[in-house]
Amino acid sequence: MATSLTSSVPPTDTATLLLVASERECQRVEEALGHAGVVARTERATSTEALTAALGRSWSLVVCGSEVPGLGFAEAQALWRQHSRELPFVVLSRDWSDDTLEASTRAGARDYVSEDRFNRMAPVLRRELPLAGDRLRHDATAEELHRTNWILGNIIDALPFVLFVKDAATRRLVVANKTFADAFGVTKEWLLGKLDHDYFPQEQADSFVAIDSDILATKKMRSFEEVARAGGVDRIFATRKLPLLDGGGEARYVLGVTEDITERKQNEEMLRASKAELEAANKQLAASLEEIKRTRAVSARSLASYQQRALQMEIIRQQNEDLDRLAQELAVAKRNEEERAREAEAAARLKSEFLANFSHEIRTPLNGIIGYCDLLMREEGSRLTAHGRRDLNVVKTNAKTLLALINDILDLSKIEAGKVDVVTEPVDVQELADECMATVKEYLKGKDVALTTHIDGQASMLRTDALKLRQIMLNLLSNAAKFTDTGEVALSLVPSGDEVVMTVEDTGVGIPADQLPFIFEKFRQVDGSTTRKVGGTGLGLAIVRELSRVLGGTVNVVSTLGRGTTFTVRLPNTANRPTSAPQVAHERGVPVAEVAQHVGALAQPGSTVLVVDDDPLIQQLVTGQLEPAGFKVVVAEDGIAALKRARELKPQAILLDIHLPKLDGWSVLSQLKGDQALASIPVILISVEEQRARGFSLGACEYLVKPVEPERLVEVVQRCLGQPSGTSAGVGEVLVVDDDSATRELVSRNLRRAGFSTAEARNGEDALLKARVSPPSLVVLDLMMPNLDGFEVLRRLRAEKLQVPVVVLTGKSLTHEEESLLRDGFAGFVKKGGHALEDVIAQAKGLLLSQRAASAGRLPRILYVEDSAQNRDIVRRYLGGLFEVIEAEDGEHGLERATRDNPDLILMDLSLPRLDGWEATRRLRAVPSVANVPVIAVTAHAGREYQDKAHAAGCTAYLTKPLDRDQLLEMIRKHLGRSHG
Repeated sequence: MATSLTSSVPPTDTATLLLVASERECQRVEEALGHAGVVARTERATSTEALTAALGRSWSLVVCGSEVPGLGFAEAQALWRQHSRELPFVVLSRDWSDDTLEASTRAGARDYVSEDRFNRMAPVLRRELPLAGDRLRHDATAEELHRTNWILGNIIDALPFVLFVKDAATRRLVVANKTFADAFGVTKEWLLGKLDHDYFPQEQADSFVAIDSDILATKKMRSFEEVARAGGVDRIFATRKLPLLDGGGEARYVLGVTEDITERKQNEEMLRASKAELEAANKQLAASLEEIKRTRAVSARSLASYQQRALQMEIIRQQNEDLDRLAQELAVAKRNEEERAREAEAAARLKSEFLANFSHEIRTPLNGIIGYCDLLMREEGSRLTAHGRRDLNVVKTNAKTLLALINDILDLSKIEAGKVDVVTEPVDVQELADECMATVKEYLKGKDVALTTHIDGQASMLRTDALKLRQIMLNLLSNAAKFTDTGEVALSLVPSGDEVVMTVEDTGVGIPADQLPFIFEKFRQVDGSTTRKVGGTGLGLAIVRELSRVLGGTVNVVSTLGRGTTFTVRLPNTANRPTSAPQVAHERGVPVAEVAQHVGALAQPGSTVLVVDDDPLIQQLVTGQLEPAGFKVVVAEDGIAALKRARELKPQAILLDIHLPKLDGWSVLSQLKGDQALASIPVILISVEEQRARGFSLGACEYLVKPVEPERLVEVVQRCLGQPSGTSAGVGEVLVVDDDSATRELVSRNLRRAGFSTAEARNGEDALLKARVSPPSLVVLDLMMPNLDGFEVLRRLRAEKLQVPVVVLTGKSLTHEEESLLRDGFAGFVKKGGHALEDVIAQAKGLLLSQRAASAGRLPRILYVEDSAQNRDIVRRYLGGLFEVIEAEDGEHGLERATRDNPDLILMDLSLPRLDGWEATRRLRAVPSVANVPVIAVTAHAGREYQDKAHAAGCTAYLTKPLDRDQLLEMIRKHLGRSHG
């Protein structure tokens, strides 16, 4: 943190008063100032511009009036805080108001005066102006003292010798400079409070304590030299110690200055040795004076050379000393930096590992909970009681709530780690708000709370990150719903200059004033006790603040206890209103699973129906209803693609949704009817909106409102194509084989009523003869017949290569061997009695449809490599009927099955025993026969680093558990190609 050494606004001796009020209010205050007898310089600020200009000068006090529109005390305070100023102020209003008193007190006003009590103004000014001057002078003095201490501390640390001060009573260090700390390889903070015995050997410390005691007793300075070991080397130190006396002459502290004189002593010793040598030489010269005289010139040159060498030695000594000190400082700095780097790296690694394990361990069981709930409701929905369906929905909702909490923690950790990417796209704010409001309604069930929304037309389309904006909106609305029992929760979004302002206002319990500064902190809750009424982790508002910052905006809150709370989010105004904005496909909630269970009556095959809908669920639903009825279904995802395929294929009928991207359904219908080549094609509108009149006026032949019953859809298509409902032309006969004539008649009549043509055989021989002469499309076969029973008929049919589907109708309890025989013969069986006839019809339809699908080619083969049997079961049931699913329990088994069975696509879990998914994928890419097979990573690891690692290993795509069935199907079809859909 940088230290400021100068004051931004110096105090003045004369009090200054800023009047932020109307001219009338300013005049009254100036009169009160004169009555108070206080000398002050005043200035009037009757507008926002005048106040902004005045904030560049120093003010002792501000008086805020109430008559200038848009410039009350709250607005004035916000303006000077924008200029990083904190000014004392007094609030003046025309009439007394308890609300104004409470608001001004909460804002920090020094006093509150109304005009009916204006006689209080003079005493308030007489009291506050001197106090304000004292505060300014006190702040200036404190800042000057801080500056002086900073300079003194830096001077002491810059001294090239050791300096320290000990407390006389405790003998503990109270001052130590940086040179002292560096000499021992520690910090100044570590040294403070230490005794000599904490960092010197026992004998040496005892000596220093005795010297200190002598100095304190005699109150005289002492100098001494000593040999101490530093850095494993004996060094010589010179120390001077003296007492520091107080005003009464008492010694309060001991000041010490220590200098390393090792080199100086060594040089002195060298000089003494040189002196001895010189004296010996002088004696020799005296004895040989004549010789010296003869060689004077030589001696002079020798002396000069010696002096030069001595000078060079001194220079080298100083350089060595500087190098040694620099090397010590660099070594200490390097150790400190390496230690900090290791700690930071270890902390980051531990956090990353924790989040990865946390995500994997929590998402894996959640995958099972959500997946099995979805399968139960999809497969057993009609058999469940209302309570059972409600309980399953409660379990699934709670699991999704837990998943949302886990995602909150992971989202916050990604934001803090700076790993959040912002994807900017056009966002329909109105639709986003409706979606969030629909979610929040679930929280408000049982409460008398109204939900209102106001989205300004100029802010209805924005360019921002839709997911992050939705999370901000949903978190604030959910928070408001939790704390509001009666009243209203209101969402509004309006433009404001270069910003868009989103507010979420409620009439709930409010937030205490002492909690407001902390509510955006992580894990902070207004009521965090164990008896609180509402739950939550305390992460929602923290995520709102961080996501607002990521999107370039801010968030703040205003709350009154007992009256409600208002959150305000300000985001950059990047409105994007294209000429033809894409629209969202449908409201969710179409009961696809229930509709798909019905099968319409069979119709003439070969008729082409173009289905125009952008929702994959609706596409699957309509396809599942029309294809079993004999229609060929072609899909278009948007209006432009619909027109293109209609011109290419010339379909016999078109099912058209209204809400489409790129070009809406009304425009598509208008262009179809305006094109002579396409105008005669019957168009059936299918939408969530009731607009029959408009549809018929544009030329539609029928208008259906979602959700559509399967029988109704098939009937309409058949009528528009000119076919009678329930025809089965081209399907072939069903041969009914039973020795009981009444049973044959009953079965045949029910099959004919369902749309099948039938033939009858009274025994096994008759059945084989008719099957050879005119092979049927399906056989309904009784097992218990005289002469030639049903098992023998089935064996002979297979022996003669008559691959016809067989439904066995029997009253016999089958043994395990008999059931195996029937399965080997590809026969389904129905037990007589109860709903036997309905089951026969259902089996007949199913077998015929399977036969038609098999003749069209095999299903795409999917290899799922997963060690969890629970997860394999979920995916197997998700993909059943759409794909052929083969499985492997670990990486090695997955490699074996991939090379042996040649799958069209591989779903690869990454956390596998023996051989993990990353290594298994790398090995697959090295096998030529499967090197180009798409591999989709399916894992509970959610971090970006794991996705990058998977792509580096050769994975084509990446899905995170828990798996969503629609997302899984979309990903598989994307990489298999549309033809597999």
